Amino acid sequence: MSTVRYYERIGLLGAPTRTTSGYRDYDQDAATRLLFVSRARSLGLSCPQIAELLPVWGGADCGNAKDRVVRLIDEKQSQITARIAELTAFAAQLNGVRDDLEASTPPSACRDDLSCCVPAAPAGVTVLPLLDR
Repeated sequence: MSTVRYYERIGLLGAPTRTTSGYRDYDQDAATRLLFVSRARSLGLSCPQIAELLPVWGGADCGNAKDRVVRLIDEKQSQITARIAELTAFAAQLNGVRDDLEASTPPSACRDDLSCCVPAAPAGVTVLPLLDR
């Protein structure tokens, strides 16, 4: 339910009416809108993208809404393609580090900077941080 309240706070859903006991009471239009938002999120669209799309979706021009969704999907596909390329390069870097580690004999004691276990990247190679992903 906190997601629904978040969607209300950021304007993806309107504030519902309240029952006499204070519970939120969503009508069919709100339920339909929530389903639309939920489906858009499952496609990977961001909340700001959905906010841009809602006025188009809520109107009578279904063709315009469809065109906008197609453009947003194309943008998402481009982001995914770029991310796949980035992850493929990262996987290759990890394989190279693993190969280097397996090919070398470990020293008798580790150094404070872990340089004995994590070799330096070759010149011109940018190593992607493990923990930022």
